[in-house]
Amino acid sequence: MKDSFDLEAFKNSLRTSWIGSECLYFETLSSTNSYAKTIVSEKLIHGSVIITDVQQQGRGQYEKKWESEPYQNLTFTLCLKPVTGDRLSLLTLACALSVCKSIESFSGKSPVIKWPNDVYLDDRKLSGILTECVFSGVRPDRVLIGIGLNINQNVFGKTIDNSVASVSQLMGHPVSRETMLSTILLHIERLYIKWHKREIDLQREVNARLIGYGEWVHLLVNGEKKSDTYKCLGVGEHGELLMLNQELDVNTFRHEQVRIIPA
Repeated sequence: MKDSFDLEAFKNSLRTSWIGSECLYFETLSSTNSYAKTIVSEKLIHGSVIITDVQQQGRGQYEKKWESEPYQNLTFTLCLKPVTGDRLSLLTLACALSVCKSIESFSGKSPVIKWPNDVYLDDRKLSGILTECVFSGVRPDRVLIGIGLNINQNVFGKTIDNSVASVSQLMGHPVSRETMLSTILLHIERLYIKWHKREIDLQREVNARLIGYGEWVHLLVNGEKKSDTYKCLGVGEHGELLMLNQELDVNTFRHEQVRIIPA
């Protein structure tokens, strides 16, 4: 059944000061991130949101395809224009934390963050985030945070069926996408302020949700499992992953394809 995103209902439920005040809805787009790149800089509003019901070429990290059943989930991009382009990994994690908080407020269950950009519950993926930065010279022109969240989808492809889930599956009934989006944006707005002010409390909140935090874990680096175990110290001020090795030295991981495997 076709049930389009209700833009008016979303606006009525929105409680933010600025994020989401400008919201562009399209029934179909190839990609919300890709569309956001086409907007002229002078016309792009800080905190604007682009959302679609049918994303034909949704992308995750490392160009992986993001599967989403039309009219059932949330696929949107948050457009930001920060004064600096550093610490974007931490901003991505702040958005993942916002998704966790929102799901918890709906379901009473506590999702966790899988570094660097996914939200999981009971070993099943609920959400993925793709952050892209467009520069004008050396300064960031825009930061685009694409978020995909499974809301009301109940059937997934056979290759991923046991590794993903939706919010409605957790709760046993359909969930309002409009209310969920307004809740996510409210949490993002609050955490963005912490990110902007460089408040250490943001790292603590992220670490409290991070899979493997405080534990000795295995690492998968560029597809290769490391033989030694590492103690996960959490994320640093830039969102980098800090790991204590067997020699008690701290290893820092930023852009590598790193996955934490709980021991």
